[in-house]
Amino acid sequence: MATHTVPEAAVVVTEKCYLRPYEASDAEALAVAANDPEIVKNMRSGFPSPYTLSHAQTWIEMCRAEPVSVTFGIFSPEGEYAGAVTLMPPKGDVIYAGTREIGYFAARRFWGRGIMSEAVRGFTRWAFATLPDLLRIEASTFESNLASQRVLEKAGFVKEGTRRLAVVKNGKQFGETIFGLTRPDIEG
Repeated sequence: MATHTVPEAAVVVTEKCYLRPYEASDAEALAVAANDPEIVKNMRSGFPSPYTLSHAQTWIEMCRAEPVSVTFGIFSPEGEYAGAVTLMPPKGDVIYAGTREIGYFAARRFWGRGIMSEAVRGFTRWAFATLPDLLRIEASTFESNLASQRVLEKAGFVKEGTRRLAVVKNGKQFGETIFGLTRPDIEG
């Protein structure tokens, strides 16, 4: 079996994964991973379904061209595409300039292996070390997405509450659980 070398472009390296900027050659693996109904059911409405090769190519081009958000692919130590993680800019009023929102997903074949917990933990530490104006990273999960909530808790996020009946998806209304991680949480 050939040994995979972690690329120099990797910004985070853990025992279970590494994160690096997307390359055009990642599009097919991204499309296959993202075109999964079990992933789509926990994503916001802007996430395409079905997720095609064209969607993946467009996303990667956008990420590589002066991105507004910070986005990396997640790869297993063997170099297999395992998912994605994104830090999105603040919304609305400038008073939230120190806050970013994290989003992520793992390809189904990597569920239950601890890869996403390590990726989110490493990514958030990298973000605080790299972005001096960053004060807070927040995340929201659908109330029923307990696996994602465990990822956040393992990465050090604090559950801050639930917005009751805040989400309507596929004709169903349910709560949204809010998590936060602040610079003092990881520095103190």
